[in-house]
Amino acid sequence: MPLNDSNPTTRGRPKTLGRDHVLKTALMCYWAGSPTDVPISEICDKAGASKPGLYREFGSDDGLKEAVLDVYTEMVSKRRYDILASDQPFDEVLEALITHTIQDRQTAGVPNGCLLFAMRARREEFGPLTARKIDQLRENSLEQYRQWIDRAKTNRQFRSDIPTDVAALYFDAQTGSAMRLQKEGVSNVVIGEILRTAFSALR
Repeated sequence: MPLNDSNPTTRGRPKTLGRDHVLKTALMCYWAGSPTDVPISEICDKAGASKPGLYREFGSDDGLKEAVLDVYTEMVSKRRYDILASDQPFDEVLEALITHTIQDRQTAGVPNGCLLFAMRARREEFGPLTARKIDQLRENSLEQYRQWIDRAKTNRQFRSDIPTDVAALYFDAQTGSAMRLQKEGVSNVVIGEILRTAFSALR
């Protein structure tokens, strides 16, 4: 989703905070590093924003992180949801998911790994707004998997002996593991082979 970094001001009034620019800056800081270890002051410095302005806009560090997750969903997660919603055969959707997971992040201009999975792993360290958003996004992701799996079962493209909830959690867990490996610097080619091996038992 394009982010608009410009922020027109009215003559005679103080410059207002560029919300989209701050969100983009915070997202990249959290994604490239650790979402629990990036101080507000660093985001303000990189975004050219003041702490009072940031707190007026987002209410708190917790509010900023919650808003960042909404941006991340639109920028990254939505593409996975679109793939899962496809009417293509199960094997084709599965391969599209793997390709999406192991895409070259450097070419895309984003860090390795997945910000949402990184934040899920440290959920207890966040405030209530961020923790609730993490839970909502996790459940939404699992629901997308469940709907895809149920369609595949209806079309006899997925093993009927595997409960849908179990399969959805399995896909989620394998994707999370792949994102951690990518963050650690493991080759995308290797990660792709790991995923194909892990998912082969489901066909």
